[in-house]
Amino acid sequence: MSNTTGPKTLAIAFGFLLLLAGSLNASAQSAASIKELSKRSATMPPQVDCKSAGTCDLKSVKFVERKIKVLLPNERAEFASYMTDTRFIVQTTTPKEISRYGIVQYLRGCMFESQLLPDGTVERDFTFVHKQFGAYSLMRHENWVIDSSHADPLATSFESYGRFDLYKWNRDPADLDADNATWYFDMKPPHGTVFKSELLATTGLIEGTVNPSARNSSLELETCLFKIADVPMVSDAQGKGIDKSKAIWCTSWDHKFSYDFANKTVVQDKSIHPFCSEPSRGPL
Repeated sequence: MSNTTGPKTLAIAFGFLLLLAGSLNASAQSAASIKELSKRSATMPPQVDCKSAGTCDLKSVKFVERKIKVLLPNERAEFASYMTDTRFIVQTTTPKEISRYGIVQYLRGCMFESQLLPDGTVERDFTFVHKQFGAYSLMRHENWVIDSSHADPLATSFESYGRFDLYKWNRDPADLDADNATWYFDMKPPHGTVFKSELLATTGLIEGTVNPSARNSSLELETCLFKIADVPMVSDAQGKGIDKSKAIWCTSWDHKFSYDFANKTVVQDKSIHPFCSEPSRGPL
């Protein structure tokens, strides 16, 4: 992530920049206070007829999601960040079958900044942008779109390199440690288990602002596994060339945290924040 000059705009590239591949780095973990708020997992049901589907080499698919509260060293408690840390794990019979499948991720919702004005009113504005299919736009999507920063819709693709390079793996297939894992880009695994890791952050009260201000996230996501033959090399935000009905398995998750100035706390929202449907104030 990087701050841009001019208006308060945070340029975020989903997939590889906003969705930080991996959890907090090892040095940050050793110094930060990390509280697990919740944890859940979902597993693809057993295949009914893998022979007809041509997917018998797909042994299992699993998703793990953790909501965490992170407080950095010397940071006051009210400035803690709320994050969602995930793993999408794919296991095939042998390493050569990994490339027979591909992950496509969908998202909707928005990110916005809010500030408490001296008169007690709360002002909100869309101040976050992200790179989507090669162009930067506001992080504001009322309808489902494909989450990819470039033309390849695969969530594991690394632009100008390989389609699976953002997978990670560990020597022990059961190990989901993302900090010390090996990138598929660097080396192919000796077994058939790989995972895609993401850390959604940038949520919570902002330190050092004139008026109390906060970053808010109201995003819903769906991660799906397809046969690679059903995922084109090039698509667009609306998923051109992708038939979602052909997905082998999909799982839904979210990152919905907003700051409540009245109660001075971060709340986890059940639905997308109403502000996401508000019109933008104009060009950034």
